[in-house]
Amino acid sequence: MKGVWALALAFLRTSVRERNALFWFWLFPLLLLAFLGAVFGRAERGELDLIVAVVNLDSGPLGGELQRVLVQPGLPLRLHPLPLGESPEGLVVQARRAVEEGEVHAVLLIPSDFSARLLSGESAQVEILYRRGEAGASTAAAILNEIAEEFGRALLVRAGVVRKEVPLWVRRVGGEPRTVRYVEFVLPGVILMALLVTGLFSVPDVIVLAKESGVLRRYFATPLSGGTYLGGCALGMALLGAVQVSAVWALGRFAFDVRLPLLRPLSLLFLLLAFATSLGLGFVVSALARNSAGAMALANLLNLPLQFLGGLYFPLTGLPAPLRILMAANPLTHLAEGWRASLGLGTSAFPLWLNLLVPLLWLFGGGILSLRRITFVEGR
Repeated sequence: MKGVWALALAFLRTSVRERNALFWFWLFPLLLLAFLGAVFGRAERGELDLIVAVVNLDSGPLGGELQRVLVQPGLPLRLHPLPLGESPEGLVVQARRAVEEGEVHAVLLIPSDFSARLLSGESAQVEILYRRGEAGASTAAAILNEIAEEFGRALLVRAGVVRKEVPLWVRRVGGEPRTVRYVEFVLPGVILMALLVTGLFSVPDVIVLAKESGVLRRYFATPLSGGTYLGGCALGMALLGAVQVSAVWALGRFAFDVRLPLLRPLSLLFLLLAFATSLGLGFVVSALARNSAGAMALANLLNLPLQFLGGLYFPLTGLPAPLRILMAANPLTHLAEGWRASLGLGTSAFPLWLNLLVPLLWLFGGGILSLRRITFVEGR
């Protein structure tokens, strides 16, 4: 055990001393979260254009007046035209499809009796459709909600009606009822990215490059065993991963006020599984690569597709069939979906057992491949 700890601490010290490792493993995850939170989080403060559509089924004057309010200057809303010549039922279907396929952030449905009910002093309802769990959609829905309520209050107060609000019926299409800020959504993705990059690049760098340079030959001239060496690598990565997770969590907590319950049992399970999966992918790269150049090329080949087809930074909707298959086979997809669901950030598109099974299959398959092909001494 003493040898494992010594190797782990040596691995950790190396990651601090080397400039590339210091940037990519320690600083880059923090810079990425700060950039995404600052830029895309602006949508939640109304600083970006949000695309909305209006389905006005009301033939009276008030439906059109509410629709015109949405295009007043100063609002971060851009109206998306719906197909002309559709029946009322067809317009509702088109609007729902536009929300589900991500063409618009939210839709305001004005019912056919909107003017009649308001002018008679009765309650009127409007309906808002948006995708749950998406920051831009939640923001657009909140703005539409506020506009409709303010419209109703101003109209009814002017008319001298005691009721001073327009009751709203807000329907969410898919996802989780709780409004999720974008920075909350992306923070688990940045942590998964940090663990992935550490596993894909650190493990081959430690094993393949050390083997190529003859360092491992010197190690194994001592009583050190292969299991102790791998245990030291794994423990060093675990220490680095713990620092990464803590640093990203702290930045989210104190810079963006993100409060995620990382210590929930299921959340910890997905975090440990993410670490083990990234470590396993690193061992696979080490097993398949013949030299350090090949290891880095293979790691780079896996890195970006795994990240962007895993939904780490944005929800994946409307992908063509071949990419949906790759997405479903990607372990990061299931880790991100399952982990966010365990944190209360959304409803996973896959069942819990599948979110656990797919990364475990990758881990099991990678372990078998690594045991059969990985060597520690050049030429063996």
